[in-house]
Amino acid sequence: MADSLDAADPVVAAYEIAKLHAAVDGAFDERLMRHWFEAAWDLCAAMVGLVFPPLPVDEIVTVAPDGAILLSSPPAGDVRFFSGPNLVAVLPPNSPCFGPRPGSLFDDESGVGLRCPDLCCYCNVRAIYITDGGLGIECDEVPPWFVQAVARLFTYIAENRGDTEMDERVLAKSGAKAFLGPHLSYAL
Repeated sequence: MADSLDAADPVVAAYEIAKLHAAVDGAFDERLMRHWFEAAWDLCAAMVGLVFPPLPVDEIVTVAPDGAILLSSPPAGDVRFFSGPNLVAVLPPNSPCFGPRPGSLFDDESGVGLRCPDLCCYCNVRAIYITDGGLGIECDEVPPWFVQAVARLFTYIAENRGDTEMDERVLAKSGAKAFLGPHLSYAL
């Protein structure tokens, strides 16, 4: 079975698994099934914060007064900073300089600073990087629990001929929430 799936494109492979799971291959027009699959994928992805495939980002960043650099998404690799056409800094994805830092400007009691580049002196600092997908996944993989959640939701949509509410309740009704549950974040 794995030979028949397109391993080069994880979304195509997930779509084929969803069709097999729902046993709908040939039952509906391909465009309709693809539409339902994309709706299921989008809802599941929105619930767990998945961005797939990882996207390139080119954004103007804010440098906080403490030197923290605020990015719109977690980076998967090195982040390059430019002021105009000039490269002014390169930081690894796990740099402590990203995001707001609570408390001190120092990383420990020794008074040694975090050694973030001094980007506050530059105008319109741009960061260029690739997002990490939101779940720490590699560029070419989608977690099996996510594929199963999408397959469950796709099946539910197909069984109801598309007449479903696309909200958190449908995740529970379809059984997808059981697979997404450990990865959901709730605000209290």
